[in-house]
Amino acid sequence: MSSTLHVIGSLMVDRVLRVKSLPASGSTITASTATVHAGGKGANQAVAAARCGARVRMLGRTGSEGEFIVRDLAAAGVDTAHIATTDAVAGFAAVMVDDHGMNSIVIAPEANGRIGDADIDVFLAGAARGELLIMQNECSGLGHAVARAHERGLKTWLNAAPMGEAVCAIDLGTLSCLLVNEHELAALSGIDEPQAAVDRLARRWPVLDIVVTLGAAGWIARVDGAIVRGSAIAVEAIDTVGCGDAFVGALAALRSEGMPWTGALTRANAAGALAATVAGAIPSMPMREAIEALAQPH
Repeated sequence: MSSTLHVIGSLMVDRVLRVKSLPASGSTITASTATVHAGGKGANQAVAAARCGARVRMLGRTGSEGEFIVRDLAAAGVDTAHIATTDAVAGFAAVMVDDHGMNSIVIAPEANGRIGDADIDVFLAGAARGELLIMQNECSGLGHAVARAHERGLKTWLNAAPMGEAVCAIDLGTLSCLLVNEHELAALSGIDEPQAAVDRLARRWPVLDIVVTLGAAGWIARVDGAIVRGSAIAVEAIDTVGCGDAFVGALAALRSEGMPWTGALTRANAAGALAATVAGAIPSMPMREAIEALAQPH
């Protein structure tokens, strides 16, 4: 049964520099190209979910220079009625991508850090009990939103990126699902080995679903009390920016329509792999047909 998927998240103007290799500390290098793309973890995940077939609405904030991101969201089918474009300064990300597709990113939240608690309350008033809310840590109001969502009976998913004090202050027991990469998992658990780290978090929060993306090593999840794993799908990577967001958005869309965890995780894995084959963040979020094709056994 399909329902509306709600996103409270960031919109970022991504300024992308292509470099031969990522610079060492103190060095100066020359980029081969410089481009601007629509991005932000919230916007990326909203588009990924919409392209996977979900009905999506989003709360966010940007400035006039980020209006093109809102247009991209609307073109993907996302309800943008709760996205303000009146801030003086849009959020932006400085992104470097090397010849192997690996990236290094610095974000300046700016407008994203000025989402108010009242905005969150109005947005969540439009969500029905039992529907799914996705959040990340690139915006203000994370603690308030998680608490209000819990009060309203929403299934709250937290993509704990970037890791920070706001994430550590959250009662993970109020979440439905925690989504992290291996670095964020280690920061939350104090353990570097993913299986052991998941086990530690699961002992503390036994009903919390936990999904961990491991890059080239695939993914591991503890869902419905069971551990499941998947291998990465080999693709020719052009740009890994947005791969994790494609995974999260697709997974949320498929779970919101009632797909079992195993099938949803397999397709989310395919979505993340496809995102690596296209430059940019929002431009790389794949369509459902491509995800289904790559997810099929060969």
